[in-house]
Amino acid sequence: MIRNLCRSLRGAGICAMAVVIMAGSFARPGAAADKTPPVPFEKLYAAERGDGKYLRFNAFSGEIPGKRIKALLRSGQVIGDRILLAEDVAVYFPDGYIVQSQVRFGKYVPRPGLIAGAVAKRDHLIENPRYALVGQFDQILGKECARTEYANGFAALRIKSDGVMSLVMETSGLYDPLVDEATTTYTVTSAVQPDFIGNQGLVPDLMKMCGRG
Repeated sequence: MIRNLCRSLRGAGICAMAVVIMAGSFARPGAAADKTPPVPFEKLYAAERGDGKYLRFNAFSGEIPGKRIKALLRSGQVIGDRILLAEDVAVYFPDGYIVQSQVRFGKYVPRPGLIAGAVAKRDHLIENPRYALVGQFDQILGKECARTEYANGFAALRIKSDGVMSLVMETSGLYDPLVDEATTTYTVTSAVQPDFIGNQGLVPDLMKMCGRG
């Protein structure tokens, strides 16, 4: 399994880190992950892939298929406890178990093959086909129960009946000057435990507004 993961990642450094992640996961067998809620959007992406396999909160990081790992991300001074999936969803597992997910929905994204830093004109952009998921937030993330102005935009909290809570930050679109259009970018950070959402100066107040604090 580790050999297949290394082939998928195609990089000695990433491979070595992946081996560490998997080894840590296998060293800590625990309760079955099928009793924990799925990571938001995972069922939709599984349907797109046609494999029916999706990640859940508190699942072992070693259960993440190597072919789904797009990049390792830095979490503070640590590399390897946060990864970017092929669907551009970041998942965080500080102790080997998935505790947080984060995904950003902008109306426009760079054309395939271009990185954000290389975008210099309108022709470098395409409309993001996944931006339509913003209209399904009520079904996927739960109803919005609190909202406040925050950092030149808005912050909202959504809580599903399965216990997953999502902090949705709304900001101006990164490429608005290039497209000459006012758009909104939505950054969705989800977790089962509020401590893992990250913004502890904001989340407790929103939870009180939702009647959960």
